[in-house]
This record gives sequence, structure tokens and C-alpha cells, in this order.
Amino acid sequence: MSVDKLRETHHINRVAPIDLGLLMSAQSYRPEITQAIRKIKSFPWAPLQSLVKNVISPGPHPAYGGAYPCLKTKNVNELLADLEPADFADVKGINNLEKVQVERGDLLINLTGAGSIGRVSIYYGDDLPITNQHIARMGIKDAYDEGYVAAFLRTWWGERALEQGVAGSTGQINMVNDHVRSIPVIIFNAAVQKYIGDKVRHAERLRAWAKELRSSVDKVLNQLSLPTADEPEMINRVSTERLEARLDPRPYRTHYINLVDRIKAIKHSCVSDVAELASGCPISSNDFIEGGAVPLVRIRNIGFDEFIDLDTGVTKELHKDEAKYQAKENMIVLGMDGIFRAQFFLSDELPILVNQRVGMISANDIRAELLTHWLNRPEGQMQLNQWAVKTTVEHTSLVDIGRVRIPRLDTDVEEDLADKLLNARRAYRHSRFLTTSAKLLVEALIEGLLTEAELIAAEQAQQAGNDQLDRRILNRLKTGGVDGQGPALFGDLDELYQLLTQAEGD
Repeated sequence: MSVDKLRETHHINRVAPIDLGLLMSAQSYRPEITQAIRKIKSFPWAPLQSLVKNVISPGPHPAYGGAYPCLKTKNVNELLADLEPADFADVKGINNLEKVQVERGDLLINLTGAGSIGRVSIYYGDDLPITNQHIARMGIKDAYDEGYVAAFLRTWWGERALEQGVAGSTGQINMVNDHVRSIPVIIFNAAVQKYIGDKVRHAERLRAWAKELRSSVDKVLNQLSLPTADEPEMINRVSTERLEARLDPRPYRTHYINLVDRIKAIKHSCVSDVAELASGCPISSNDFIEGGAVPLVRIRNIGFDEFIDLDTGVTKELHKDEAKYQAKENMIVLGMDGIFRAQFFLSDELPILVNQRVGMISANDIRAELLTHWLNRPEGQMQLNQWAVKTTVEHTSLVDIGRVRIPRLDTDVEEDLADKLLNARRAYRHSRFLTTSAKLLVEALIEGLLTEAELIAAEQAQQAGNDQLDRRILNRLKTGGVDGQGPALFGDLDELYQLLTQAEGD
């Protein structure tokens, strides 16, 4: 989350002179903030600027419309930065371009914007993009571990230290640059930093491998050369033979018709022929429970890579009573309003209940992994949009999902592609677990649940090729922290190590 979420909860605070920082606003001295900074400073620490090679300051004000990759606020969301450029800039007017380029391993921080301010991500790309004026980059010195520093700044403790530097009114808030430079960072032993930083780098390795697997699948599917990039004609005539119950022009636009005709000319299946379709449970919002016992999948939770922020749930009793809406391994869910994203369930994600206006697709003559991918590709998205009805957002139906045509390949080819997509899905999931583990490990050190000696021993053992101490530590991680509440963060450590080995080999 952004660091300003709790900012407006205390407007009158008592603060000791020793706790005063650069800002004089009451919100900067909520008890949690001052207590967090005191706790941080009870360890060996150094101001953030002393860990950074460049002066921490906002990026340039680029002119957009050029060809140079530019990162924006949307790129700085999770601990690992989104590598796809948010925009492209004209850099002709930027002097000393190399000074504002983002290098591999640089940290990025959002300096403005309610809901995004204070987020820190680490960039592991190779394109040397620039940022705009809403982001500051931080090149970490060689003496410190960039993965550790990023993880520290994303912990509850680091976020409270960042929160103290938020200034301005709601909607117009910004980070005070001098405060960012002065943020105290705990300096743990170098081996401890590396142990934690390696979790972040392993997460990036899995994410990069997942992208490579997806790209290799797309390379095969793209060989069908289906017309997904055609521009629709402004005016088109439609044969009466094509007319169906819909008499508005949308379903008969030329780019939709051309795509469907091309798919009809090759081996293909309709979704309704290879899967059973049903809609999710009509649950009242009164039954929603934040952090409920059984997660509830809503449209907003369905991501192209994995499920996103399953923070709302229901009781175990309601889940048991609504048996026909329970998610199952390899079931696909597809949002039926807005963006029609699809995703399939893994066994270790269950139990989950499926909400209304979410289509439940149970594949029986095609692997769920491959069907999901086709639905998320342009071929599937165009057909879903062809028959969608728009009010404030797009809406589809089970009937229109069922009429989507999926190109078919030889069985052995489809199996190979599905296996790659399954590995990609698992890799994305474990990548997120690893970034979470890095933050939880830092918090455990601060809270005294782990010692530096334990992490040093685990790091030294790993360097010698022994992962037993690492396994012992990771086994203690729950979703609520080390020895905390909730299920185990890593349900299957063997799978984690196996995926890391595969990713390194590929």
C-alpha cells in the first residue's frame, strides 16, 4: 500500500523535541511514526542518502511523444518495478542523459500522489529508461545490498519513516526531498543484507523466467498470423446471413468479422464445446469480511499473471453452504464486467469462493492453462469485446463467452505450451512470495523474532551448497510474519527450489 493510507488519522500529537524532523505538520508525528523511527534508530543506522551514489531528487520533466522509454508512477507499484515503459519521451532537451537513466538495480520511489506516494520498487531491466518528475531514482552503493534496502523501505517500519516526509493536502501531497534523503536505514551485517537481497533477486529471476515462458508460447501461437491488429473500417455493409439477434453495428465491425472468419477457416473449438460455463455466487456485500476465512474472488482480483490482492473473504460456513460456487483446481474464472481478464486456479490457492458476475469455466477438452492464455490474448479479447454490451463499462455473458472460438493445435504441441504456461503461473506466484519473504525477514529482525546470527549462518550454508537452514527459516514464515498468523507463506518449498533451478537453467 502507499505510505499515506493512515496519514489523516491523527491531527493532534505530542512529540518530544528529540523526535522532531524536518516537517512541522501534526500528521508527521503520529505515535506510530515516532515510535517506528525510534525503533529503527535503536539499531546501527545511516541516512538513506549516504547509501546512494546519486543525489536523491526528482527525475526530469520530459516531453512525451518521443521514442525513449520513460517510467511513471504506475511502474512503481510492487517491490519489483514494472519493466514495461509507461510512456515514451523525447530526450533531445535533456542534458547529461546518462545522469538520469535508470540502471539495473536502481531503486525508484514515488514522490507524489495520494494512494501511490512513498512506494519503493527496484528496477531490474536493461533498457536504461528515464523517469519523470514524480519519481526519484536511487543508485545503491556497492557496500550495500540494493535488494535489502528496497525490502527495508517496503516494511511497515520503513513505510512509517517515509510517511513522516509526506507534505501537502489530500490529492496534492508530495514527499519532501530532504526528508527522503534523511530517512534512517538499519545497517545489518553484509551477509544478512545479501541473504535478504537474494530473495528479491530470486523473485526477479522467477518473474523474468515466467515472461520468457509466456513469450515462447506466444511465439508459437503468433505463427498462425491471425488478423488481430487490423483497423476497423468506418463504414461496412453486412450480409443478412450474418445478422443475429443484435442489430447494432458493433458485432459486425470488419476487424471482428475478419478475425472470426480466419479462425473458422482453421482447426478450432468454441469455448462452449470444450468447457462447462456457470456464473459465480450472488453474495451480498453484507457478507464480505476483510481478511475473511475463505478468500472471495471478485472481478478486481483477476489478473493476467495471477490473482491480485485477495483481501476480501467470507466465513467458512458460507463457503460450505455454497458448494457449487467453490473454486476448483484448474477452474478458469473470467470477469464479466469491465476488462475481461481470465485466470485459472492452482491447488494450493484453494479454498476460494467465486463471486457473482465472474464466469466459471471448467475445461474438459483443452488444458485450462492454454484456454486461459487464448482468452487473454488479442484473439480472445477481441471476440469477447465483439459481443459485449457497454453501459458505463463493458459487459459480457456466459453465452457470449461460450461462442469465443479458440484455434487448436496438435495435442502434443498444446500439452507443451500448457506445461510452459503452468510453470509461468507458478513462477509468478512464487516470485510474489519471495518479495513478501524479504519484507517479513527484515521485520522479523527488527522485532527480534530472528537474529542476525541465524541469517548469517543460513547465508554461509547456502554458499556451501546446503539449503537446510534456509528451509528452516522459510518454513517459519506465515502470511502474518515469522511464526505469525495465517497459512504458511510457502506451501511447497520443494516446488520453490525446483522452479529456481529451472529458471537458472533456462
